[in-house]
Amino acid sequence: MFRTVLLLALAIAPMAAAHDLWIEREGDAHRLMYGHERSGHAGERELEYRPEIVRQARCFDVAGNERPARASDSYPVVLRGDCAASWFWLDSGYWSKTPYGTKNLPRHQAGTTLDSWRSAEGIKRLDRWSTALARPLTTELELTPLRDPLALRPGDKLRLRVWLRGRPAAGVTVAYFGSPRGVTDADGYVNVTLRQPGFQLIQASVERPIDDLGAEREILASSLQFQLP
Repeated sequence: MFRTVLLLALAIAPMAAAHDLWIEREGDAHRLMYGHERSGHAGERELEYRPEIVRQARCFDVAGNERPARASDSYPVVLRGDCAASWFWLDSGYWSKTPYGTKNLPRHQAGTTLDSWRSAEGIKRLDRWSTALARPLTTELELTPLRDPLALRPGDKLRLRVWLRGRPAAGVTVAYFGSPRGVTDADGYVNVTLRQPGFQLIQASVERPIDDLGAEREILASSLQFQLP
């Protein structure tokens, strides 16, 4: 299969793009993938990314405790372990838009800049459930369901909470397969209706200014993924 090296995967918020990151599971292997396979758009089903942008590959048991697990350092990154929840965090660093194109550099190294940002994204897959998983497993931007999402059916409504730095995050846009469905309230809550069977993809995105020599703003994204029976 023809593959394009992913240079700008995290340069824009994923909900604005036609590609998605997702986790495929086979036995104890949790494989991080990227492309059109899950987005429903035409184009390459699988695109290659740089494995060095994967900064976290973590495995959690049903009680929400992190378990020892091994992750590969080549494409595609594969996390191996008996995980109730698997988690990847990708950070592509600083990006600067210049008159000569977009560069993967902080603004103080890119020359004349028209815009600059830092971009990162988290992906969590749930394969088993307990109420312990209604709490965040990381300090990054993260979505947590308030009840067992694996027991739901198409047409059911799932109540979620969005967290950032371990605290509920207000004003975060939440989407279902790339289509915005709501914004979190003051306590980080939002409802999303599951509209199709099988694989589920719920996404959150936030953009905010930062006081940083390398960029003017920060773009964070996160997705929650699970499979309906």
